[in-house]
This record gives sequence, C-alpha cells and structure tokens, in this order.
Amino acid sequence: MLDDRDYMRRRPEPENKLQTGLKCIYALIAVNAALFLFTLTRERFAIETLWLSPDQFRGGMYWQPLTAMFMHGGFGHILFNMWGLYVFGGIVAPRLGGRAFLGLYLSTGLLGNLIWLAASWNSPAVLCGASGAVMAVTAAAAVMAPETPMLLFFIPFPVKLRTMAIVFFALELVLEITGGQPGVANLVHIAGFIGGYLFIKIFFRREMLWDPVSPRAWQRGYRPPRGSSSGDNGASGWTYRRGPERDSDYGPNFSTGSNYGFNGTRVSQRELDYLLDKISRSGINSLTEQELQRLRQAREEMRRS
Repeated sequence: MLDDRDYMRRRPEPENKLQTGLKCIYALIAVNAALFLFTLTRERFAIETLWLSPDQFRGGMYWQPLTAMFMHGGFGHILFNMWGLYVFGGIVAPRLGGRAFLGLYLSTGLLGNLIWLAASWNSPAVLCGASGAVMAVTAAAAVMAPETPMLLFFIPFPVKLRTMAIVFFALELVLEITGGQPGVANLVHIAGFIGGYLFIKIFFRREMLWDPVSPRAWQRGYRPPRGSSSGDNGASGWTYRRGPERDSDYGPNFSTGSNYGFNGTRVSQRELDYLLDKISRSGINSLTEQELQRLRQAREEMRRS
C-alpha cells in the first residue's frame, strides 16, 4: 500500500528543491560577478549597449531590459545586491526550487525595468543593476518566512523579516514620492517588492505564511503560523486548513495522543492517510520523529497482515 505511492519511491522533493534552488543562487551570483568583471574592461560598451536607456531602447536595443539586470555600476553596487540575493534567496530558493526561483528573479527584474522604462520614456537617464529582482526575492522571503529573525548592519538587535520588509518598502515609497536619491531607481525597488509578492501570491500561494495585503494581517495580536504552509486554499493569506480536523500545519496532536496517540495502538487508516498526505505535500523530511515512528509502525503492521 505504501510502496505503490509514487512519492514513496522517488527522492523526497524538498531535497531536490534545496539542491536546485541553491545551485540557482550560486549560478546567478557567478553570472553577475563574471559580467561585472567583463564590464570593468569594456565599460563604454556596457553603458552604450547593455545598460537600459530609453533612447537606445527606442532605437532598437530591445534586449536592454534583460541585460541591464546583470550590469552594475561599481563594486559596492554589485556587493550589496549579491549579498541580498544570497541572504534572502537562501530562504526562498530551497522552497521553490531552481526553475521557479529563476522565474521569480527574471520576471520581477524585467517587470521593474519595464516600469522604470515607461516612467522614464523621455528621460536621458540610464539604468543598471539587479536591485528590482533582489527586492522581489526579499518580498518573497518576507511572505514565506515572516518570523525569521534578521540582523541588519545598522540595527544592533534582530528584527523579524516581515518588519524589515515593511520598513524597506515604506522607505522606498517615501524616497520615490519625495524625489528619491540621486542615482537610485526607487521605482524599480518598489516594482520589485510588488512583483515578488504577486509572484508568490499567484503561483505559490500555499507557501505564504503572511499576506500584508489582507486586513487581518494588521490586527492587533496577529502572529503568522509557524512551520511550512501546507493548506490548499490560503484564502485569508495565513490560515491554511485542509479540513475540520486539521486546524494547523502540524495536523493532529500526535504528541499528546488526543487524536491518535502513541500508546501502542494500531495505526488507523485516518492517521496513515494524514501522514502520506503530508509526505506528498511537504516531503518525508517534514515528518516529526514521532510521525516517522508511526509510519514505520504502519509498514510493519502491513507486512505482518
């Protein structure tokens, strides 16, 4: 009964996502670094051909919204962006996997650049940098792991990731409204934040533990649920339910035995279905030690029967 389940025969999905996600992060950092080193010797070529310029785009250089994502204007610029990609990507990529994370990075980076292009259509300004994509990854990390503590350079104590994201987004809005910082495309950052949120909301809603757009997320005393999201509706943005007896990500209260217990009784079909469903959704590594014991007991019971 267990061996005929396809996901019991395959390698657990979270391990694959972990590997491909981390490889994607390292590959993106390597590509950005390699192109930065290349442009150090071909700076004029990069600015005139690969950076995003409304004038050059109108002249037929339609690749610039993409290539500008991998260009940087200095060592500090690329260092800050790649640090953000490594830190926040390390939260998001292992959960999405390499392909989905690359889709997040490219689509949101393009979105930010295209919005800036439209807003700067008659401007002589030029644009480069991965900031839009990195801000999107930051937003994705905030809605997927809002309670993660973060240590920032200028704050001597840890803050929750969702708090940090709110502060960053509010700061970008204020700077954009007041005229922004010279040489900083705050509009791209804002578009990246929104794009990252929408990407997770549309394609990976089940991974969301916090939805800042939902009014209930701002109610006093609200705390996002702990653990990985596993529900199939996500209607409220943080409540994930799969039935009346599964009111949280942790399922039945195995530790106390209030639903099934660990008192030596046989594993019921209801308990086995729950365990197999959890493996299907989150991988075998998501099981607690007690749940693994019950799964092993079920195997033994089926072999004896």
